[in-house]
Amino acid sequence: MVKGILLAFLAFAVFAWGDAVVKEIGHGLDPFEVTFFGYLIPFLLSPVFMKPGDKLLDLVRWNRPWLMGLRVFLIAITTPLSVMAFRSLPFAEAFALLFLMPSLVTILSIFLLKEHVRWRRGLAVCAAFIGVLIIVRPGFKEFLPGHMAALAGALCAAGGVITGRMIGHTEKRFTLIGTVFLATTVIAGIMMVPGFAWPTTHQWVLLLAFAATAFVAQALFIIATQYAPADRLGAAQYSQILWALVIGALFFDEWPDAMALVGIFIVVAAGLFIFAREQTLKREQPPGTLPAEAGPPESVAAPLSRS
Repeated sequence: MVKGILLAFLAFAVFAWGDAVVKEIGHGLDPFEVTFFGYLIPFLLSPVFMKPGDKLLDLVRWNRPWLMGLRVFLIAITTPLSVMAFRSLPFAEAFALLFLMPSLVTILSIFLLKEHVRWRRGLAVCAAFIGVLIIVRPGFKEFLPGHMAALAGALCAAGGVITGRMIGHTEKRFTLIGTVFLATTVIAGIMMVPGFAWPTTHQWVLLLAFAATAFVAQALFIIATQYAPADRLGAAQYSQILWALVIGALFFDEWPDAMALVGIFIVVAAGLFIFAREQTLKREQPPGTLPAEAGPPESVAAPLSRS
């Protein structure tokens, strides 16, 4: 268990550094182009995630095609939205807005999964949105396109989680992982055409670094799930906010003000509470049953900022 948790923390650290590379690329390249090259190499290497019995055709052979199609589309557009957010917002601020995802999952689960959400999680959701208002401070600071991109990315990521819960364990792990790389590459490849610009040598180096982090981080997370249940590793993703604060300060000279730090703390604390509450509800249920509030277990998929 401990080894799995440590590997999960390492995976999310690699993800955070990959996002820092995206921010370093800046506005020199179209966000869809950054996404395309960042996911092309992981897609080509995705067969390493295959288990005995898996086939390459599993990438397009789905047991629940409509749900899988919606899931891969939502996850595929999450990454370019995240790229837009990281390029135009302070690093930690972008992460905090993306971490609104667990609260959005809770809201969507009420309407789409007909789950009963108890008052504790309801208060946590309200707190998360208060934290976002403190970070964005509408009317007191400029509302940038990056804010909208981050919030849209969190919503799409939440939709990916909900569809993943609806799919359950009907799809193979390789299918769930490989289709994310495939769909992201294809959609980004199409969308990058209007704004395509050939990368410079420096940008090629950064793009290769981004691709490497995407693949290595995913691989580390999958290895982590071999030592600990995937649903126990989710809290490790919140360590990214610490990396974001450190990286933003040291490499991008970004120092969040006191109000922003308060908002970031509230959003992260709310997300951690929702995660902890779901784990508690699962443990309270008899073996073989699922708590209505927590929803069915999720299959292994790319973590927050990549899913």
